[in-house]
Amino acid sequence: MQYQPPWGRGDFGPGNGRVVRLFPDYAGSVLWFPHPVDYTVSCLDGGLVTDLIRWEIDYYDALDADFQWRTPAHAADFTAAGVALALRLALQLGSGFDVEFASYEPGVTTRRFRSELAPDNPRAAAAFTALAELPAAAHTAPLDRIEL
Repeated sequence: MQYQPPWGRGDFGPGNGRVVRLFPDYAGSVLWFPHPVDYTVSCLDGGLVTDLIRWEIDYYDALDADFQWRTPAHAADFTAAGVALALRLALQLGSGFDVEFASYEPGVTTRRFRSELAPDNPRAAAAFTALAELPAAAHTAPLDRIEL
């Protein structure tokens, strides 16, 4: 049931864009590039960050004690919300990034999204560009350590 990321360094995918992955995994963030990215470092819009946090909380609430979906409806809701969040993230980051969402719902294929437009949030795009150029340990560094 848990998504096992198939990448190593992984911040560049097979397409032209850098790949930001979206999934909950007890890391305090659902953003992976290739490691968990702290929301304060991401520079994403506050409304999107709130919805990402809510989505992660809803995911854990939808699991039973054995980490299985409580109902198929919970799994479907998780997937629908994940797709919507991935689309919003892709719009904020713009054409230089792919956003990959692999649902934990059985039978659902991994989806990748990319905006063909300039970023809706240039500060977030700059933050992720800076992260791509830093060593992995810096991905969770305070924002003041990353030059944008």
